[in-house]
Amino acid sequence: MKLKLLLFLLLTTFLTHSQEENKLIFGVNTGVKFAYRQNAIRYTGFYKNQLENYFQNPTNYQYVRTQLLNNRDFSFLEYSELYRYQPAFMFGLMVGYQTSPNLSFDMDLNFFNLSIVSAYTLEVIDPGNQTSQEIYQTGFITGKETRFNGRINMNYTTDGDKLKYVFGLSGLFNAWRMDENIAELNGTSLINLYSQHNPSNGFTLQVNGTNFGYGINVGIQYPISEKINMQILYQPYFNRAEYFNTKTEIENMGDAYVKPNLQLEHDLTARFIW
Repeated sequence: MKLKLLLFLLLTTFLTHSQEENKLIFGVNTGVKFAYRQNAIRYTGFYKNQLENYFQNPTNYQYVRTQLLNNRDFSFLEYSELYRYQPAFMFGLMVGYQTSPNLSFDMDLNFFNLSIVSAYTLEVIDPGNQTSQEIYQTGFITGKETRFNGRINMNYTTDGDKLKYVFGLSGLFNAWRMDENIAELNGTSLINLYSQHNPSNGFTLQVNGTNFGYGINVGIQYPISEKINMQILYQPYFNRAEYFNTKTEIENMGDAYVKPNLQLEHDLTARFIW
């Protein structure tokens, strides 16, 4: 109901000001993305037991045992639950059409380079341990991901001498791609869990994807010169992203497909428009 009311107000404004001067608008974007945390699980080594399988390989096991754990045996214990995306810097371009002083339609083309941090735990088996306490060794995992967001906006800007308020609706096209996923132990890189040369990429391993979403824009606009306005926008949006196998791949393996939940992400954007 609230979205319908907002749409009605925007369309009413458009009709009211249809005789006003129309013009093209351009801009540059910068800001911060706060990505949906749960998708970072793709980088923990949990996917298809990639990390656990690495340690179970006899050659890898002997390397870790002799070179990194002082000839002590070990077993893989658990994946960390502390995985997360770090806030990412965003940059992009904007082009649009202002149909009236209050109503505009525009498109953002934004890019993000996300970093992911996680960890895992090994249980070390030390015959020389004379206590009843277990010995644990923590390893760390990092990842890098590139994203593109194409956002189509319909924004209403209030009247005002200087400071104005912006309200709007957005439709989005999103694309993501893994760039790196490295597991390390004691400061030594063990394995890149993602390889661009892996022939199973896109077939049995999900390493990129696309999806659509929708959201809102809320913020302020303020002139910083005679021809340039600055907008500060909070832009939350919902989307569904396949970070694991797609529906076709899962059904081909004979498993039941579970549609991903709607995922809430947040962009904080500064736009410079002329």
